[in-house]
Amino acid sequence: MRYLYLFLIIACGTLRAQPPNAVTSDPTPDTKTPSQNIETVIPLQGSHLMGMFMLAAGAEAHRTIILLHGFPGYEQNIDLAQTLRRAGWNVLALHYRGTWGSQGSFSFTHCMEDVGTMLAYVTEPANAVRFHVNTRRIVVIGHSMGGFLSVAAMAQHPEFVAGVVISEGSPVDDAAQFFGGGTNPADYAPLAGTSATALQREAKANDSGWRFKALAPKIAPRPLLVFSANDGLRPGNEALTAALKQAGCAVTYLHMNTDHGFSDHRIALQTAVLHWLDKTVH
Repeated sequence: MRYLYLFLIIACGTLRAQPPNAVTSDPTPDTKTPSQNIETVIPLQGSHLMGMFMLAAGAEAHRTIILLHGFPGYEQNIDLAQTLRRAGWNVLALHYRGTWGSQGSFSFTHCMEDVGTMLAYVTEPANAVRFHVNTRRIVVIGHSMGGFLSVAAMAQHPEFVAGVVISEGSPVDDAAQFFGGGTNPADYAPLAGTSATALQREAKANDSGWRFKALAPKIAPRPLLVFSANDGLRPGNEALTAALKQAGCAVTYLHMNTDHGFSDHRIALQTAVLHWLDKTVH
């Protein structure tokens, strides 16, 4: 409990902090190497991933974020992406296979593989030069299911130096919240090649390997920032934090009194993420 108390103190200080300029102000334009939105399509296994690579201004190698949306991805967190770009970060935000026009079939396993594909794309030497990517400073940020994918990605890929988890939604540790309460047709409208039954079967088949306690030791000692909200997932995020702490990760936990989409805490969320990244990933 002592570390949770410490995290609450950190949270209160963060929420009172003055928002960084990147949250509230546009930067001075760089006429030689301006910021850009690059429409991005990455082919893989007869399918493709599609989305946007948001490049920061300047010719120097930039710290780069892979931003992962949740299930099914109505909330894209593009305001956070724009703020991060104004702060000098590149941000790659793509749709997983079988979502929002990206070809192929949706599954949790495919999503994990797709994150690896995104990482390979930004670290490929020619792309790193073209897009001004600092390949030693790659961070993964995920919301909801994307938060679970961020944890899995850090366990699978040591190239990620840090991660941010925004109210994770794990299909195994949070199965009751993920699959309970019946199927919402809106959740499956953007998805291809799957069903609630298929996804629940996949989660059960991978129960042990996808548990927080199994993933956390593979992440240590790298740092993570974990957010929770008043959305029913707070116990899961606290369990994730405890597993990471026990494994020796440098973990910071922040709770915000808001909904799952952080709808009335967008500035607070962006402020907290930027302050943490500035202190953690130099």
